[in-house]
Amino acid sequence: MNPTVIRPSLRRAKFSLVLCALFLAVVVWFWRMVVPEAHWVILLAGILPFFAPLLSWADTKRTSLTVDGTVVKYKHGIVSETVRAMDLARLQNIFVERTLSQRLWGVGTLVLETASEQGRIAIADIDNPQKTADWLLKISKEGTGV
Repeated sequence: MNPTVIRPSLRRAKFSLVLCALFLAVVVWFWRMVVPEAHWVILLAGILPFFAPLLSWADTKRTSLTVDGTVVKYKHGIVSETVRAMDLARLQNIFVERTLSQRLWGVGTLVLETASEQGRIAIADIDNPQKTADWLLKISKEGTGV
């Protein structure tokens, strides 16, 4: 069985990237048509907002949940990385939390709980979170033979 990797959604990053591109187009138009004698530094005002989608993209790349057979691995971080592994059969609760904004975007927070001391893993902004939670529950039941 190939490992399945679950990552946060890129929907917000893509949407904010489109908004930043539109804002940059307005800044360039303003610079060229309204104040052509202005210094080129005015373009920095149009480029600075691009850091928001860049940070959002980096957040999706630094967090992952990998399901490989009966093992679930949670990785978080780029420079300093945290990796937690747990047996899929030891999962006690798998549920979804969704705020109003997450419901509008079609994403949610996937929460996995075990009986251990550090037994809660939450991954925000997962696409189709309820479908993912149902799938994890199904394979955890298959792994335990229930």
